[in-house]
Amino acid sequence: MSKLAAPEIIEAVELLGLTLGTGLVSSTGIYLEDLGLTAVTGGELKLGAWFLGMGLVALYIGVYLLGYETLRPRLFGDGSSNGDAA
Repeated sequence: MSKLAAPEIIEAVELLGLTLGTGLVSSTGIYLEDLGLTAVTGGELKLGAWFLGMGLVALYIGVYLLGYETLRPRLFGDGSSNGDAA
């Protein structure tokens, strides 16, 4: 393997890991939201509220922090996180 190919391979592995992590955290958030709604409709208000809160945190981390703020700029190479890729 040449020295020139190593950075590209490392970058591809990092992007793959970040993509999988984003999907995993977002999926966990969706699952927790579903558990929360099920618990609330079943009469367990405190447990449901806890699940809904934790699901919201997981969705925030997965979708916004990992997906929008970290993964999107690295995939599209715009360097800015506000969507202005001019």
